[in-house]
Amino acid sequence: MYDTERFYDFSGLVAQAGKALRAAQEKYMKGFGLRSVHVSCMLHLLGAPEGLSATELSELCGVDRAQISRVTSELLGQGLLRETEPGGKRRYRGALALTGAGRERAEAMNAIVADRLAFVSEGLDAEDVEAFYRVFRTIVGRLRDA
Repeated sequence: MYDTERFYDFSGLVAQAGKALRAAQEKYMKGFGLRSVHVSCMLHLLGAPEGLSATELSELCGVDRAQISRVTSELLGQGLLRETEPGGKRRYRGALALTGAGRERAEAMNAIVADRLAFVSEGLDAEDVEAFYRVFRTIVGRLRDA
């Protein structure tokens, strides 16, 4: 396979995967009234009961701090997040955590995510799935550093 064909194949597959993932997020998260970035933020906070700063959320979710600032403001306004360590005027320095209602919603979303991950990896060897993630992380890291 020529390098350009491999590039087209890789970039096409990544684009299709991204599109399919966004469509699935919209489909399964519609009932929660949240966008995919809200879901990502809440699921990361579900795994960090002590809270995370907006800077940490930005890095984990792969979006800029301005978008995280908007998202966390929306989630705070909906009563799904709380500030555990206020950062003063600069919110990205303080820590944010899920409220009780936020934790309940995030746990419900997490159950859907677990179900969908089980569906997409059904019939695949666990070692192959692990190898895929390991290789994909390496490729993404190299693309980021390129």
